[in-house]
Amino acid sequence: MRNALFTIILLLLSQQILLAQTDSVLKIGVLLTELPVLFNKAGIDDPITFTTMTKSQIENINLGQDVPILLDRTVAVNSTSDAGNGIGYTYLRIRGSDQTRINVTINGVPYNDPESHQVFWVNLPDFISSASEVQIQRGLGTSNNGAGAFGGTVNISTNTIQKKAYFETANSVGSFNSMKNTFSAGTGMLKNHFVIDARYSQIFSDGYVDRAASKLYSYFVAVTYVNRTSSIRFVHFSGKEKTYQAWYGLTEDSLLTNRKFNAAGTDYGQLNPAYKNETDNYKQSHFQCLFSHKISKKLMMSGNSFYVKGAGYYEQYKVGQSFIKYGFEDVYTQNDTIFSTDLIRRRSLKNNFFGANLAFDFKTDKLEWKVAGGANRYLGNHYGTVVWSTFGSSIPLNNRYYLGTGTKSDLNIYSVINYKIKPFLKLYADVQFRYINYGIDGQNDARMAISEVNVFYFFNPKLGIQAILNNKHKFNFFAGIGHHEPLRDDFINKRSGKNPKAEAMLDIELNYKYSGRKFVASVNLYSMLYKNQLVAVGAINDVGAAIRTNVDRSYRVGAELELNWEIHKRISFISNATFSINKIMAFDDVVNTYDENYIAVDSLRLSTTLKKSTISFSPSILCFAELQYKPFKNFIVSFTNKFTSRQFLDNTQNRDRSIKPFNVNNIVFSYALHTRLIDDIIFSLQLNNVTNRSFVSNGYTYSERYVGRAYLTDVNTYNYYYPQAGFNLMGGIILRFK
Repeated sequence: MRNALFTIILLLLSQQILLAQTDSVLKIGVLLTELPVLFNKAGIDDPITFTTMTKSQIENINLGQDVPILLDRTVAVNSTSDAGNGIGYTYLRIRGSDQTRINVTINGVPYNDPESHQVFWVNLPDFISSASEVQIQRGLGTSNNGAGAFGGTVNISTNTIQKKAYFETANSVGSFNSMKNTFSAGTGMLKNHFVIDARYSQIFSDGYVDRAASKLYSYFVAVTYVNRTSSIRFVHFSGKEKTYQAWYGLTEDSLLTNRKFNAAGTDYGQLNPAYKNETDNYKQSHFQCLFSHKISKKLMMSGNSFYVKGAGYYEQYKVGQSFIKYGFEDVYTQNDTIFSTDLIRRRSLKNNFFGANLAFDFKTDKLEWKVAGGANRYLGNHYGTVVWSTFGSSIPLNNRYYLGTGTKSDLNIYSVINYKIKPFLKLYADVQFRYINYGIDGQNDARMAISEVNVFYFFNPKLGIQAILNNKHKFNFFAGIGHHEPLRDDFINKRSGKNPKAEAMLDIELNYKYSGRKFVASVNLYSMLYKNQLVAVGAINDVGAAIRTNVDRSYRVGAELELNWEIHKRISFISNATFSINKIMAFDDVVNTYDENYIAVDSLRLSTTLKKSTISFSPSILCFAELQYKPFKNFIVSFTNKFTSRQFLDNTQNRDRSIKPFNVNNIVFSYALHTRLIDDIIFSLQLNNVTNRSFVSNGYTYSERYVGRAYLTDVNTYNYYYPQAGFNLMGGIILRFK
């Protein structure tokens, strides 16, 4: 962070000199404005279902909330926030699929955690301010690096070249003591070839939920060299977060009495007041080297190498913990034997992730042929320590009471062909081979021994056709097969002692798009047919991650509609809607029976098979609409509405275990000024949930019963929800100097 600040200061001091040089630089004729990155990104000639958000589209709504909240307006996307206001831990779903099956890349480099496949947006706060565009692919999408896409792909690019020197600051404040400060600067083109860009950001918020506070910091530095045939770009970015835990959710009763209640730090109400440092702390640093070289007029080579280093922990106050659970001996006194203690534990993670990717792209008037591949390696250590105990003088503190390791090697190679059969007809073919070797060893956080190696071989073919008529009517057909490996938690939380199976999916998409001068509309029909899909059973583990199980056959089918209509030169209307059916052909609902020591009694376990039940967290209707009005030059008022239909917390399709439908309305005001001293002054005011609706956007459920010597209880079901903020606002100002 200190290096990033130093870089920005140097850029600011040199700005006036650079401005004087700009005119002469532009005469050189270095025409590149964006470095080519050939990985992952779908083009207009690909029959892939995707939506692209540009920097200008993101700018007016980027006031501190994280990426999932900003993408919530796109097709088939819904998002949620633990803290209730979009800052801190946030999550994204596409077509009902959660982040563990959404492939996320930054400049073609995989970002998903290789073990959990999760996307921890909180680790890179305000990274979107460095992005030139975000592309969201739905379904299998293009072949990509990292974990396979099983619901969608999010590609983030930071590769725009700013030829002129600039300085920009974006600041916003709002409800719940939320604040964002961003400072960006760039040298413009130096010596006709070099560009340096830098950014520093900080975000603070108390959160809507009690104590769900966030302190987030990040920086970004990029050094680029370009000439007429080659480019190389060194990118370094890092994020540091400290968030008070809010992943426990809220009971149904508390929704009526205290929507902002947070059980974190209380050990489920046993501790009052709450422990102040029940926080999650993590720092993640990324190093990327991106390069491209035009070998000839027809052949381009590009690639990247990367290294990601992460380390952090979360801290918990626990009451009445047995010594044996942590590997300690009971404490003996003169008069008694003590079996338990209050303590503070830390669960930590240190990991290293590195790899490289290479692509060759051959283009003629009729043919585009890409051959690409990559390899990466992950090394992770999971361990826990006790940092304080009521009997700290009697037990060793800061010793690791469990240690587990994870290692993963991932190799893939793929080839993509786009062939123009006729001027109006194009053929697309994509074939990928992928090899994964994943091993876990040591102990899990319950000190149970874990040791196994799992190897997967995947063959993922895709085929598509595109037809364009009169430059107004475009038809796309796509069919592909994809595979996805299980997560670390799937192996640790395996049901019935059986290892989880890899998932397979057949994805079929049929798309029609009409492009007129003032009216653009499209409809996309999709069918995603699964074998051994890993679905959330409704329960979560003690850090909020979903517990999953394989189901033999399941499917998601639906229709996605998009509309962009310029009604008048001052009025435009943007809308999208998704209607879907998401079913499991046969689901075994299991309810455990526990004895007095909370040990499952398998002989008393209840199991019920349900036919064609709805997949958990899969709303059948998602609708977004935005009406933009420009009353006068440079002033825009946007009215938005987002509707999300009912979501079930598990796969029983029980309305008593569901999230009710909700409808949220926002208003955004934006006004831009241009002056002699300041090129752009942009004011933004975002009014969220203007109708002050009380709603929840996420939750979990679990059922159990208990047995003793003389009793057997009925089944008890517990529902927990994540409430979202009522009316709240954020206001911001951007100052841009060039």
